[in-house]
Amino acid sequence: MPNNDCEQALDQIFEYIDHELPDEELRHIGDHLKDCPPCEAEHRINEKIKNLVGNCGDEVAPDELRSRVLATIKSARADS
Repeated sequence: MPNNDCEQALDQIFEYIDHELPDEELRHIGDHLKDCPPCEAEHRINEKIKNLVGNCGDEVAPDELRSRVLATIKSARADS
């Protein structure tokens, strides 16, 4: 069962990957990842996903997909 350190590490995993946290938090999360195999596994998975998405930056979504996504967002906003 995840503890508070696990929750913090996983909640801030992308900020950790991008080094967007204060040095003390980066060290704290880094130390946690060294000691927690499940969180380290999640970190590796998210790092791979981020790298894959980053490598797809030159591709553009088809206009039809963009229109469907925007319509879904608009509908969700209207329903709330």
